Amino acid sequence: MSPRLPALLALTALLALPASPAQSDSVLRHEFTLQGVTAQQPLRPDGGGYDWDWRGPRDDPEWSWFFNRHGWFPELQAAYQKTGDTRYLHALLDTLDDWIVTHPAPGRITFSAAWRPLEAARRLVDSWLVVMPAAAQSPLFTPERRERYRTSLAAHGEHLRRHHAFGGNHLVTEMLALVQLALAEPELPGASEWLAYGLDQLALAYDDQVYPDGSHKELSAHYQRVIALNYQRLLVLLDTAGRPELADAWRPRVQRLWRYFIAIMRPDGGNPLNNDSDQENILHLLQQNAPRLAALPDTTHWLPHAGQAVFRSGRDTSAWWAFFDTGPRGTDHDHADRLHFSLSLGTRPFLVDNGRYTYRPGPWRDYFAGPAGHNVLLLDGAGSAQGPRAVRSPDSLGRFFMRETFEVARGDASFASGANPRAADWRRIVVHVRDHGWIVIDRLIVFQPVALTTLWHWHPACETLPSDDPSAQLIRHDTAALRLHVASSATGGAWRTALGETGPVQGWHSERFNFKTPAPCTLYTQRTARPVTNVWLFAPSAPQPSRDALAVTFNDNGTLAIRAHFAGASATLAIDPEKPESAALTTDLPSP
Repeated sequence: MSPRLPALLALTALLALPASPAQSDSVLRHEFTLQGVTAQQPLRPDGGGYDWDWRGPRDDPEWSWFFNRHGWFPELQAAYQKTGDTRYLHALLDTLDDWIVTHPAPGRITFSAAWRPLEAARRLVDSWLVVMPAAAQSPLFTPERRERYRTSLAAHGEHLRRHHAFGGNHLVTEMLALVQLALAEPELPGASEWLAYGLDQLALAYDDQVYPDGSHKELSAHYQRVIALNYQRLLVLLDTAGRPELADAWRPRVQRLWRYFIAIMRPDGGNPLNNDSDQENILHLLQQNAPRLAALPDTTHWLPHAGQAVFRSGRDTSAWWAFFDTGPRGTDHDHADRLHFSLSLGTRPFLVDNGRYTYRPGPWRDYFAGPAGHNVLLLDGAGSAQGPRAVRSPDSLGRFFMRETFEVARGDASFASGANPRAADWRRIVVHVRDHGWIVIDRLIVFQPVALTTLWHWHPACETLPSDDPSAQLIRHDTAALRLHVASSATGGAWRTALGETGPVQGWHSERFNFKTPAPCTLYTQRTARPVTNVWLFAPSAPQPSRDALAVTFNDNGTLAIRAHFAGASATLAIDPEKPESAALTTDLPSP
């Protein structure tokens, strides 16, 4: 092993789970917890080691993939170092022996649990290269074991070099593992070529996958985290390996990834659950990896390539925040969330994206990844077209305009019906009346009878309260409250609240993979056979909704005159949905 190895691997401490003997005792009983699910891993019938292909208690391939990453090795090593109990080290080395003997490299691309390239990469960076420098100091790590291990390391390097993914976050992880292996074990045959190839591929992948506004093209906060951590690790590797010129060249590019997180971060330090995402502490992540950048921003951000408008009323944790997605769908892990709108009042989320929950096909995946799990429109129960996966030019799908007292963002989508790929056109306009609230305008152009449903998904901690006003609802989250009002150019309209329904699935939220909880969803349903415009007012306030809180004049020429009442003040917005950039706001709103 290279004498440089221990220093090179110091950076992996952020990925190694803190272990206790109690946790490692569970491993000794063959009991594992992966992605929040706990089960006992079966042994092979031949009396050998683990059944490495077992798909877990839910028959989910994610279990077998994660199990083959050997993510519990750091726990066993830490328990051994803490207690001196050799049972932990025996379990680690015996399991390593069994895996190596039963899993020779396939010499081809494969999606098997053991040798999918992503698993080979994560096995190196999350497990083997983390624990083996210390484990190799024990007499239990015999010369025979050392030779098997180095032979398998070389096989991992060749496998990642020859059979890696073609793109996406997998490619970045796999090439980072190849670079780390080459730097940690430079004496391995092919290491110098792996290093050059991996660095070249990481540069090409960055240029291909990261927009100039810092957003990763999958447009998922979760996979943005994966990409940012991988490139951050590259910086540490280059610095530690004595390549400061390369590290300095990479540093501004890595900071661009972290600045995207700063732009989208909620006042509580969390993230929107756009596309396949989990709820994570973004502020803590920034403090660990980019401490000089770790602060809540105080202004609204427009991310022109991602097509995301992030509205803010201030810097501190009491600020109001909203997220409006007008951009491309994402190159992978995408949801049917075009023109989705989320909203938080300080540290209390109100309108939310519902997360990912599962990757298994079926009604739950259809819900969390489909339009029914987002704050969008449904036409006869179906969502809109989602647009391109990626864009080449900024502002190609949405637009953003900033004025002295308000900000405007708009996006467009279309609906298909039968053989007609453009049976209806939808434009959503979000107006942030700075420091006071939001006005959302949905204009639908349709000329056939349809059922129009507007969905508003609330955080599980929210409670929807009855209102005397049929055009309004009150939503409460702890001590904070939000008034929701609607005015429509169409007559009729019925409210309904769904909570934890399964037939069909509606009213659920998932803050992290494999976990879900009931959460209220407001459905507002209308029938129309002609163009319709709905105006929604979201006003942070404690009192019950009042009947005169929202008044809209729908002019024959298509323009709107909107009178909105906030807490103790009012504003009038004149806007033409065809030209939202020309909107004018007159107000008697006091300073907050």
